[in-house]
Amino acid sequence: MTNRGLCPKCGKRVLHVNVENIVGLIDGESKARCMSYCCIHCNTVLGVALDARSKARSKNAARSAVAPAPAPAKPAVRSG
Repeated sequence: MTNRGLCPKCGKRVLHVNVENIVGLIDGESKARCMSYCCIHCNTVLGVALDARSKARSKNAARSAVAPAPAPAKPAVRSG
């Protein structure tokens, strides 16, 4: 099957697209990882979809990314 789609803005055949990772917002908060598909000729957005291959970010991972690094360990001192 041959792709015969045309870009709605520039009218050129869409045989390839630029794919970009983007973040979907719900009520102003980033909730979903998405992908946008753009025309390679005029960069018009042709579509946006959820990224089914991305892994959900856990709440623990989000907290650890913001938490400060632990203090370095002190060397052991021998008495004797």
